[in-house]
Parts: sequence; structure tokens; C-alpha cells
Amino acid sequence: MRRVPWPLLVLAALCFANSAVCRAEPVCPWMNAATAGGFLGGEVQSAISGVTPDGDATCEFSLGSRSMMRIAVYTMAQTHKEFSGYLALCGTKAVALKGIGNEAVRCVPTSGKSKGNELIIGRVRNRAFVIAIKAEWTAHPPTPTKTRNPISDDSENIAEQVAGSMF
Repeated sequence: MRRVPWPLLVLAALCFANSAVCRAEPVCPWMNAATAGGFLGGEVQSAISGVTPDGDATCEFSLGSRSMMRIAVYTMAQTHKEFSGYLALCGTKAVALKGIGNEAVRCVPTSGKSKGNELIIGRVRNRAFVIAIKAEWTAHPPTPTKTRNPISDDSENIAEQVAGSMF
């Protein structure tokens, strides 16, 4: 009879006792749930969908129905042609963001399916990213400063992290 190594027995016992230890849950390549939860203000539910062989995917983090952040990354075959389509989601209200990937912009669309959500759109080489944020700051709303809205500053930090992870 063959002897089973003790680390393998311990792992098997952990898997039997707690199936979450051995369950391979999809992980967002650009952000973890703890960071998203810190941004949205609580423990979030996360999901990943649309995973492609190129490594594209859509990650969604939600805090009930009040707040949500969606990060979608797309590989573009013809960068300059395709990226303009993503930029069009913002329309003419886009504000350029410096130091976040290439050609990054931020907006809050007033129409379409993204109406009222903050969007940050940018690219890193031939990959576009679209970050959609819906946040209702009910418990402790941030206090706007004279020049900037702290929510947007935090959103820029999120976009910096996403773009940085794509390099």
C-alpha cells in the first residue's frame, strides 16, 4: 500500500471541511474585491464575465443596488478606429485625464444606457478599458472642495490602478 504525503491529507481535509478553500473562483485581473469595497464603501459582491483568450473580461463589483463599479477591458485589432467608438460613449462632455494610460477621459453621460454613471475610458497600447461607476454615498457623503469632487479623485485612483495593471 502506498503512503499519502501528509500535506495532501491536510489539503483534502480542508477541502472536505470547507469547499470554499478548494473552489476556483474567477478573479478580476485589474482589481480585487477588497479595493473595490473600499472605494464603494462596504463589502461587495463580485462577478467576472466575458473572459476571452486575449485576457479581456468584464468585472463587476456591487454593493447592493446602491453602488456598482464595472471594469471592462477589450483588445482592439485596429486601435485608432475602434477606440473612437469607446470614446463616443462620453460624447462631447469628456474631460481629458493626464497620466492614466493613453487618451483617458472622464464623463457623466446625460443620455443612453450609461446615463448618470461616471465613466472613465482609456487605453493601454491596443487594449481599451471602460470603467463605469454608479455610487450613492448615503452614509457619509464626501464634501466637495472648491476645485474638485473627491469622488472623482477616487475614481481617478481606480483608473490609475486599472491602467497600471494593464502595462
